[in-house]
Parts: sequence; structure tokens; C-alpha cells
Amino acid sequence: IHEYIEWLDNLGMDQITLKEPGAFAKYMKTYKNTICGRHPIGVYLHALKENSNQHSKQQHANKKEHVNLCFVKYAQSSQVKRMGESSVSYASAVARKV
Repeated sequence: IHEYIEWLDNLGMDQITLKEPGAFAKYMKTYKNTICGRHPIGVYLHALKENSNQHSKQQHANKKEHVNLCFVKYAQSSQVKRMGESSVSYASAVARKV
């Protein structure tokens, strides 16, 4: 079970790193994963997209800036092996303006 949880979490993190709010929303709707912070993540993704849209309107074509977002740490509080057991997953990401 814990391997499936990790797969599901990694899929969610992959959607977040796309920096596309719709991709993360589709993931949440499809898999119904319980993610604490899903609403702030959605707000952050929308803010990144809006900032990118505004920035691209103001920048010259040869000097575009963007945000590099990558996950740097992932852990589970326990490795669930049977139904009825529980676990909390933790993930840390870093965002850098490049």
C-alpha cells in the first residue's frame, strides 16, 4: 500500500511542477488524494500563471524570466502495509526565479 501512496504522491508533485493550475485540479478530481494545503497550492499555481502572463507581456522576447519549481524532499510517517493503518506524507519544494 505504501508504494501506491508514494506513486500517487509523486504523480501529484509532478502535476504541481508543471505549474499549470488545471493539471493539478484534474489530478485532485481524478484521484481524490487528501492533500493538506491543496487550496494554497492552487492559489500559488494560479499566481505563478498570472505573474507569468503579466511578465511575458512586459518583457522583451530575448529576456524571459520564469520560476523553476522542484521537489527536494519526500517522506512518509509510516509504511502502510494493511488496510486500517494510516500514514502522512510530507513533501518540500523549492521555487527559484531564473
